[in-house]
Amino acid sequence: MPPRKTDKVHGRGAGDKMVTQISVDPQAAGAVAVYLVEAASEEESRSLGGFFGELTACVTVAQLSRGRLTSYAVQTHDPDPSVLDDIERALGSSYALVTAQRSFDSVIYGIITELSSTTGSKLLPIPHCNICGRPEPFPDTLITLEDASGRAVMSRSYCGRCAAGLVARTNKGFILSLLSADRRNFGGIERSELVRSRGRGHGLRYNVRRPGPVSGVRTANQVARGGDGTLDF
Repeated sequence: MPPRKTDKVHGRGAGDKMVTQISVDPQAAGAVAVYLVEAASEEESRSLGGFFGELTACVTVAQLSRGRLTSYAVQTHDPDPSVLDDIERALGSSYALVTAQRSFDSVIYGIITELSSTTGSKLLPIPHCNICGRPEPFPDTLITLEDASGRAVMSRSYCGRCAAGLVARTNKGFILSLLSADRRNFGGIERSELVRSRGRGHGLRYNVRRPGPVSGVRTANQVARGGDGTLDF
């Protein structure tokens, strides 16, 4: 296995990425469905785009493929899945071949990947969990690393299974646990100090201070990884 890439955050080199803020945005935890539709023409594929585009007020939509196989993943804004039934009925009444699955997993994504290849459809990029690598159109947790001006340096996505597998007693500890377990080597991040600042909307926002002890973090990386007192992303 190749070594994980390390990015410098706090340092003095000209190419350093100076990350001084971390924001965490809450993600919806509603019901999920995947819809695969055989589009007979480009016009039908565009029509599907318009149909799903009109649903964004009540669900979150992620397009997975475009072309003869047009597919979407949908997540409700609340636990009530009734709108998913409405979507399936509407698609079934308008298109000849519709397949629906009430979850998103690597199996259905593998089928979409294979069918996209065989039908000449375009497979569209979606987020992958930055810990386990699984495709995840609706990450459980999204962390954005920002510079002093608030511009995003990079974003990291984490699935619910990986997030649930980490142990932390505080929000700060949870964030540092995720970054510590990330496939990208954020060397020494678990020893950093996060100071709560005013967030945008309902998200959490922290200023990154010089490394220091942070309570509430319990990850294997704390034991396995040493550090030299610098914060390297």
